[in-house]
Amino acid sequence: MVSDFFYPLIGGVENHIYQLSQCLIQRNHKVIVVTHAYDDRVGVRYMTNGLKVYYLPYKPFYNNTILPTVFSTIPLVRSILLREQITIVHGHSSFSTLAHETMHHAKTLGIHTVFTDHSLFGFADLSSILTNKVLQVSLVDCHHIICVSHTCKENTMLRANLKSSKVSVIPNAVDSSAFTPDTSLRPSSSDEIVIIVASRLVYRKGIDLLIGILPKILQKYPNVKFRIAGNGPKEIDIREVIEREGTEYRVALEGPVSHDKMRDFLNSGHIFLNTSLTEAFCMAIVEAAACGLLVVSTEVGGIPEVLPSNDTQSDIMILCKANINEVFIGLCNAIDRIQIGQIPNADEWHNKIKHWYSWYWVAQNTEIVYNHIMTQKSINLKERIQRYKQCGFVSGLVMSFVAIIAYLIFLVLDYNQPKRLIDLSIDYMSLIKNHFEYLANELIHDIFDYLSSSDLIESFSHLNKRFTILLSQRLLKIDLSHVSKNQYENLIHIIPLNQINSLKISHKLTINILFRISFNLMTNLQILILSHVNYNDLRYLFERKNIFFIFQQLNTLKIQSTNFNGLDRERIFVLKKIFSQMPKLRICQIPLMDVNDFDDLIPTFTLEQLIINYCTMICLGKYNFLF
Repeated sequence: MVSDFFYPLIGGVENHIYQLSQCLIQRNHKVIVVTHAYDDRVGVRYMTNGLKVYYLPYKPFYNNTILPTVFSTIPLVRSILLREQITIVHGHSSFSTLAHETMHHAKTLGIHTVFTDHSLFGFADLSSILTNKVLQVSLVDCHHIICVSHTCKENTMLRANLKSSKVSVIPNAVDSSAFTPDTSLRPSSSDEIVIIVASRLVYRKGIDLLIGILPKILQKYPNVKFRIAGNGPKEIDIREVIEREGTEYRVALEGPVSHDKMRDFLNSGHIFLNTSLTEAFCMAIVEAAACGLLVVSTEVGGIPEVLPSNDTQSDIMILCKANINEVFIGLCNAIDRIQIGQIPNADEWHNKIKHWYSWYWVAQNTEIVYNHIMTQKSINLKERIQRYKQCGFVSGLVMSFVAIIAYLIFLVLDYNQPKRLIDLSIDYMSLIKNHFEYLANELIHDIFDYLSSSDLIESFSHLNKRFTILLSQRLLKIDLSHVSKNQYENLIHIIPLNQINSLKISHKLTINILFRISFNLMTNLQILILSHVNYNDLRYLFERKNIFFIFQQLNTLKIQSTNFNGLDRERIFVLKKIFSQMPKLRICQIPLMDVNDFDDLIPTFTLEQLIINYCTMICLGKYNFLF
């Protein structure tokens, strides 16, 4: 998968690539994603299910796409394609420079290519003419093209002069588990009606239409409010209208809403409004319908194919022409339906969307396309030049020259860096089942978080050099409360004491362990929990300077279910040590305090939380006075 548009950006193309990749991985395919760098996100990253992402060291030039150079990306892209043993390159988005260049390099290597178009373009303006010509020369030697709607298919065929047999339609989908209805989050329709808008605030998304209907709707319906998510150059125009009309309290500009919070944001409203001027397939209206919102949308592009809209009371979408009056009328019809109780059955529509739009189904159909193109032969340089001639004299001549130069560069690279010398990457999915050690360090640390420190030490200590280094990088939480003497004897020789961050000991179950532990070596100890110890033992520990020096760095000390055996002076000695000579202590738990314990007691000002298991009311009053 290759595109300029991927996470951390949030959008339809980004979500499509991620969801499709995850489903293909579940179907036992090896999938990697190639995109450009985002700020400091450069290099190789791993996502869910071991999805490997290459963030190439190219900065975006315009509109989040890299500068088109064709030749500068050859060395790095060639290395990735050969190292990962790629058999199909799948490019996404007509806007993506990186997708077109990577597909061009893949064809030079004899790798099959697929392209998915997510957008609609015009034919009249200069920008569309140039983009359409680039698309034509890029797809003329592509093995197959996928479009997200039938309208998008017709548009792409006209723009790139393609045959119908070369183009398939596979709609987008929605993760229904992430967009579930929750009507408890929205106010009662009798009190107020909330209209949700989630879109980039740009001209193409019809924000001028939104600005035109805002004052009219707010004036006609006093109980209607708007919540608008997104940002863009049109945001300032919306703010001007809000200030001019004095409706700041009825129109909330939420800014960008993260994907994990979008479900709650959608469920806070009754109606979803989409005013796009062009749209191949609007993911947002499917997500809104999955949450049970009544959708009002402009009738443009592939939107009429997405949801049923026959102007019946059971339909969940109302379509209207892309002008202010029609959108106003359509939105008024939706508000009237909500007011008289004609609210869509949220659970029913969620189940329908779940059945209609499934990423697993998208992956199945995409897999059919992959299998189909793998039966076709690779296109050699001579045939590619012949196809470029079909794109026009100038375009054909330029692309033929580019293809020849690229081919010569590949020959030079094959001489300087032969394919046999390129290390092949390890297939994550084929090794994860039996080869734990091949996982990335970050993934191993994530797995280690689910294991106890004692188990980690016993299982991985001195297994090999790599795991020894990984264990040396972790702070350990050791629980000796249920360890026998023999188990302790085995552990004490392999536990690196200087890595212990948290220690729990039970004197009742581990005879003499308390006095045999080398506290003075625990230089990173921050949390100490002691159970079933008496004040005689505690005094013995606190009197040893090399041990108490370590105790002074504790931020948490918990003495639980202590044996009360011992003289009052021993208890007072311990308490004074705790409260006055442990300057970093923030959390403390002690089992018993008596009113006389506060005499000559100087409290530490760093203490934030004190837990006393047993204490009289008089003692509490004196404690409150002192602290």
